[in-house]
Amino acid sequence: MYTCRVRRLQLRGDGSAATFAVISATLIIAHQVAGKATRDGLFLAYFDVVHLPKIVVATALTSIAGVLAMSRLLAVFGPARLVPRAFAMSAGLFGVEWVVFAFDPRYAAVLLYVHMGVFGALLISGFWSVVNERFDPHTAKRTVARIAAAATLGGLVGGVIAERVSELVDVRAMLPVLAGMHLACAATVVRIGTRSRGMTSSAAIEPRPGLRVLAGSRYLLTMATLMIVVAVTAALLDYALKSEAARRFPTSESLVGFFASFYAVVGIVTFAVQSLFGGAALQRFGLAGAMTVLPLTVLAGSAVAAAVPRLVTVAALRGVEAVFANSFFRAGFELLYTPVSPSDKRPTKTIIDVASNRLGDLIGGGLLLALVAVIPALPTRAVLVGAAIFAVVGLAVVHRLHRGYVGQLATSLGAGTVSVDTIEAIDATTRRFLAEWSPQAEREMLQARINHRRSAGHAAAVPEGPGTPLPATADIRARLVAELRSGDVERIRAALHSEHLERSSTPHLVELLAHPQLADEARLELRWLVPRVIGQLTDALLDPDTPVVVRQRLPSVMEVCHNPRTVEGLLQGLEDSVFHVRYSCARALGRMLSRSDDLSVGRERIFAAVLRELEVDDQTWREQGRVPPSDFDEAATAPSGVVDLSLQHVFTLLGLTLDPDAMHLAMHAVTSRDRGLRGTAIEYLENVLPAEVREGLWRLIGIREGSRPSGRSSREMLRDLERIASGRQA
Repeated sequence: MYTCRVRRLQLRGDGSAATFAVISATLIIAHQVAGKATRDGLFLAYFDVVHLPKIVVATALTSIAGVLAMSRLLAVFGPARLVPRAFAMSAGLFGVEWVVFAFDPRYAAVLLYVHMGVFGALLISGFWSVVNERFDPHTAKRTVARIAAAATLGGLVGGVIAERVSELVDVRAMLPVLAGMHLACAATVVRIGTRSRGMTSSAAIEPRPGLRVLAGSRYLLTMATLMIVVAVTAALLDYALKSEAARRFPTSESLVGFFASFYAVVGIVTFAVQSLFGGAALQRFGLAGAMTVLPLTVLAGSAVAAAVPRLVTVAALRGVEAVFANSFFRAGFELLYTPVSPSDKRPTKTIIDVASNRLGDLIGGGLLLALVAVIPALPTRAVLVGAAIFAVVGLAVVHRLHRGYVGQLATSLGAGTVSVDTIEAIDATTRRFLAEWSPQAEREMLQARINHRRSAGHAAAVPEGPGTPLPATADIRARLVAELRSGDVERIRAALHSEHLERSSTPHLVELLAHPQLADEARLELRWLVPRVIGQLTDALLDPDTPVVVRQRLPSVMEVCHNPRTVEGLLQGLEDSVFHVRYSCARALGRMLSRSDDLSVGRERIFAAVLRELEVDDQTWREQGRVPPSDFDEAATAPSGVVDLSLQHVFTLLGLTLDPDAMHLAMHAVTSRDRGLRGTAIEYLENVLPAEVREGLWRLIGIREGSRPSGRSSREMLRDLERIASGRQA
């Protein structure tokens, strides 16, 4: 009873905190849109656009110093205490700028530009730190969706406020409005609170200097490089937009109105694009595909805008760049942090997200200053060409990061610094990796292995006996072999958990695939070695002296490596004299092809394998189809309604070169008692199978030749087959 009451109180507390988080998000983004519009309009009203790179450079330098200070203060005081005070401080600065404006508008415009550049990104990042530390992961997933919707509303509200105030009063009146909005942010953020002690999920992590951590990680450095390149591109496009806007709008009020409308529209479109297409893009194209959209769009858009350098084309390009930067690119970029351990992520994330962005502004501003010095009347077309060049650089960095992400994920999973259960595997890249390295059937074992490595501190030794650690001066390799061959389950299991397993251990691990208690663990260790020992595994697979049970289980080990040598070894396995070895090789190839579109197995070679299966006599066909295999995938060897493994093997082979989903459906249909379903399947197969394959298959499953073609296409017949099958299931 007491527990239930505490739970209700906790839920109520989470609900109240979530409400204030939503209100805060609305106010913060409204302020950001209104503040940026006021900042840009005020600066361009009192300064020529050629001075814009100077203020960008000054803001970037100040912001980088602010990031380093904020990172240190967050580690000392925590976001819940620091961020509300930072909002209050920002509100006070708006008051100072309002007073200065009465005496020197130009000086006030400079102060406002630097103020917004320094505090804007830092306060938004700080707000998300408060949210991340307040809510547990389950609650956060629900809350973030509401915050995203509130942020969209805030963008619209901020645009309307800036446009109306500048139109009805004047630009100076926006400063106290902005101060009031940040005071409201301070009041609402402080009400979000912190997570109770009982809900703290992890121990404190010893802080380390962020720059030192960043310098020691090539992966994190590449992430920072990409952020710099994207920021330089945005700085060039921003200059092009503001240059065209300054020519078009003569007064500060009209400039503020234009930028207010521009930022509000960008915010709304960003939310719509991310909501409708963001998740689907990640799931279908993966991280690299989603992030590549940004540089490709900039590259194509710059070409169009350079050909027709007008305000409408430049504004469209800058708007599209902002939309994709804050939707597809940002979503993919955040997932790049997945394989990074908390001890590395906490001190570096603010530096990568904010300081790298400001460094990009600094580089972009410096480049523009150099161009203006050489070409005083810098044409917009030249700026757009520069943006296109950096977009090409961005494409190269994204490609490099994609490879680094997969490698980092493998390293982190193996070392235990990242848990399988905590990975949000919503993108195609991560889903493909986990499909190859941690199939569903062994997720629990993989997690246990990772936990063991974590608790052992990456220094597990081969035991001398049960429970006895190996002395550091002993011959580790020799002792490891002795333990693996000891025959004692506990000693072998302890050896399998050693950090010293390497390719020389492969023959002994292969032997353990036949062990009834240790086969799963041996397979897991072999999977981590596959890329380096594929030759040894192929030899064991094709060697008739290797125990049959081991040969049946090797294909599910080899399939994690999408190497041509792996494919060739499994294809050779299709010619083996033992049916269940062939069966396991075909299933492994099928799983590999489902994960990668780049693999090729050769159409003629597969049809030759099918014909070999169909040449057996009726008795052999029946006998081999009834004996369950001893591979690791027994739960899937006899799907519902199909008990003939010989038939299943043939259709698995056909699925390697024809549509695998259609073959799976046809396999069930030809064994169905439903005459309509069976007839449609037979008609479909008659149209897609070579004559010799069809004749052999018909003979073994008892179908007579001689049906007349209906004139329908294969696609039409498959559609009918799917419709009939779904109707029967319903």
